[in-house]
Amino acid sequence: MRARLIYSKRGGACFVPHIALAQIFSRSAMRSGLKLIMTQGFSPRAKISFAPELPAGVVAFNEPVDMYVDDVHDDIALLMNESLPEGFHVSRVLFPEDDSPSLGKMCKYAEYLIRSTEGHDINEHSRKFFGASLFRLAKVDEWLRIILTEPAQNPIGGFIKYLKNENVIEGWHQMNIVRVSIGGYDSEGDCVCLK
Repeated sequence: MRARLIYSKRGGACFVPHIALAQIFSRSAMRSGLKLIMTQGFSPRAKISFAPELPAGVVAFNEPVDMYVDDVHDDIALLMNESLPEGFHVSRVLFPEDDSPSLGKMCKYAEYLIRSTEGHDINEHSRKFFGASLFRLAKVDEWLRIILTEPAQNPIGGFIKYLKNENVIEGWHQMNIVRVSIGGYDSEGDCVCLK
């Protein structure tokens, strides 16, 4: 059975690199008593898949992870939250149909909130850098709300490198970035979400 956990990554947890997430989630699942299905082969691993990666330092509110479990519990979120490190929190659990697409195929949009800690105007730079992949752009207080298409091909880290090369910022320490959600675009709510 595939269990899709929607989790947040805040505080110090935002500095955990993408490559470490599989180990964190598989160990937390084992500590919580969940039985994970393992891959086949010489070095079996827990069968887990994640959405397109985020650079270390980016806060995330609604990140999906698919975990293949041997048995289903109604309290998977509670069990995982008791076992995950500080800064990680599972808000809900979905159970996709067996024939539903993988996360890689479902995550066609990503919604971000971005701001410069120094007050730099990055609006026009966003338009120039992202071009046709920029689906929505709006100012929300001091934040810039950006919705991008194909987040796997448009990593947010490239935008920070661009701003640095254009001498707009000195580096990552002058930016705050939050990935609000990743998934499909909901036109009624004008938001990105997983269903």
